[in-house]
Amino acid sequence: MRGYAHRCGAISRLFSIGESVEGRPLWALEISSRPGVEEAKPSFKYVANMHGDEPSGRQLLLALAEWLCANHAADERAKRTVEDLHLFILPSMNPDGFERRQRANAHLVDLNRDFPDPFERGEAGIVEPGGREQPETLALMQWIRSRHFVASASLHEGALVANYPWDGTADRGTHYSRAPDDAAFLHLAHVYADAHATMHASPEFKGGVTNGAHWYPLWGGMQDWNYIAGDCLELTLELAPHKWPPQQELPGLFEDNLPAMLALPLVSCFGGVRCRPDHPIISAPCAFCVGARWVQGGAHALGEAGAAGKGRPLGAVIHVEGIDKTMSASSTFGDFYRPLAPGTYNVTAALAGYANETVTVIIPGDGSGETVEFFMSRAGPNAAAVNWGLARKFGPLREGPPGPVRCPRCPHNLNLNLSSALPLAMKAGYPASRTHRA
Repeated sequence: MRGYAHRCGAISRLFSIGESVEGRPLWALEISSRPGVEEAKPSFKYVANMHGDEPSGRQLLLALAEWLCANHAADERAKRTVEDLHLFILPSMNPDGFERRQRANAHLVDLNRDFPDPFERGEAGIVEPGGREQPETLALMQWIRSRHFVASASLHEGALVANYPWDGTADRGTHYSRAPDDAAFLHLAHVYADAHATMHASPEFKGGVTNGAHWYPLWGGMQDWNYIAGDCLELTLELAPHKWPPQQELPGLFEDNLPAMLALPLVSCFGGVRCRPDHPIISAPCAFCVGARWVQGGAHALGEAGAAGKGRPLGAVIHVEGIDKTMSASSTFGDFYRPLAPGTYNVTAALAGYANETVTVIIPGDGSGETVEFFMSRAGPNAAAVNWGLARKFGPLREGPPGPVRCPRCPHNLNLNLSSALPLAMKAGYPASRTHRA
């Protein structure tokens, strides 16, 4: 991996997220056009070799990294992956187990039973460490919480299927266990299975996918914890019926999985609802600037903020009607990426102290997703009436086309025609004394 980071340094960054029980680094690669730079782009991660005796995933991830390095200038899928998102790969979560050719880590703990159990409500809650977690588990937990991953996949062996949450059940039974984002999880599982050479044709699993608890339940798994604690939609990908395949089979295994390994991050990050790259969620700079938009109930916008005067990015909560799971936009950039299955949704951005904004989106089935704009204000629908007196500071009324004027409360420029504002304001029922003094 050090050699890769040296050869492909323009698109990669090598770092360790922690150490194993025996002190082996948990090496990770970030692949992006701007590795190491925090920016308004989504993040996706692949994790492999959680079980030490399942080594194929680590080889597939290293091969994927090499393929992206060799093809990102020519192949459109590689180019989009490198330029439009931050892809993280952790080839081996359990290097001690790999050295021993055993499932568990050096303490003989199955790492996929070691995460806080979302279905157990103890003193530590459902997501916090309880004191028994292994170093490898704690390293993943810290990593997941330190960076918002939109989605993720953990690579395993022993079957050929895309597994999705929930893995656990509240009653400890074996049956379908539906997560709030069940439709999105099922959709993403099909994205991988359908793009895989043979997974979709599985004779054991219809369509090559399965709900985890319906197949066999487990508790303390990484997949469920990702979703509960990290707002990250993770799949568990079983990529081969047999463990430790002969070396000569690895190239074929990679070719079978490559289209799916490229499709999953792109559809996860861009196939649902997201902000426009140039229009993150921002605050309205002051009541007057946005208040003018609400004349006649918002049907006629008197002015809008100029590009040079954008508001502050907001880490608004994103709620999708009918899905009992909220996610948040970045407080640094105001961007968000919300995986959704194809369909029609009402999406709301909400933040304490701001008026909610709701839009209806139609998510197509081609993986392109839909973009939305949210412009949130502390002002309510009557802001224009309440703040109309501020218009006096703009000076005499002007005739003719709208022109730029400076808002007296913030550095925004408004394209505003005050002469046309008067009749609109009066029609909306604003006091004549206020409009006359404008």
